[in-house]
Amino acid sequence: MKRASLCTPLALGALVAALSFVSACSNDGNAADSGPPMDAFVRPDIGPCATSADCPGSYCNAGSHRCCELADPPYEICGDMIDQNCDMHDESCGDNDRDGIQACMTGQDPLGGCDCDDESAMVRPPRGNVAGADEICDGLDNNCNGRIDEAAACCPACQALGADGATRADVCTSSGECDCSGEPGVGACAVGLSCCSSGCVDVTSDVMNCGFCEAPCTDQADRCTHSACACGTDPPCAFTGVCMAGACPMM
Repeated sequence: MKRASLCTPLALGALVAALSFVSACSNDGNAADSGPPMDAFVRPDIGPCATSADCPGSYCNAGSHRCCELADPPYEICGDMIDQNCDMHDESCGDNDRDGIQACMTGQDPLGGCDCDDESAMVRPPRGNVAGADEICDGLDNNCNGRIDEAAACCPACQALGADGATRADVCTSSGECDCSGEPGVGACAVGLSCCSSGCVDVTSDVMNCGFCEAPCTDQADRCTHSACACGTDPPCAFTGVCMAGACPMM
């Protein structure tokens, strides 16, 4: 009688159909070691996630909103808000001038919001709660927008406007024309108007720019008259009152 071999495949039906058959035997007919359990090779889901609960064996990357998958070989790109090496934080590119803006990564376009000169606190772009540096006439790109000395103060065309040139325009175009960045392409604002972030406005009557740019009236007033906030024809209401239809509430 022929002796049965340990290597004779078992008829496992659907299981064999579902899995690629791997022989449990070596070439000499002896049974091989069973090896690690099958689930040891199952990788965690690396798809989109909302919280780390969506990432078995990993964590949810706050920058990419995907489960973190360790790079192989491990590496880390600074300042991109992505944790390539899965150590639960992004590496800083450095802030040598301590102006609150990270230095640019190697090859990064400064227009993306990184510090185009991390050795000078006088040079930085606006980002988050950090205001960009003022553009001054120093031969540098102070606000990292790709242009040098584009402020109105550095522009002969703006200086030609006279004493009110600084309020009627705030930027010099690449062609040397004086312009208002809040309403680009119109040139300097007309006499009597101020160049604000919302465009050319009359700060003597504009409720969102009353008296000067970016100075909105509060709920205690409903209009701007002669550069001052007012409730109807009266001064603004008391702090807790809200001006409605030109009148303060009766106390």
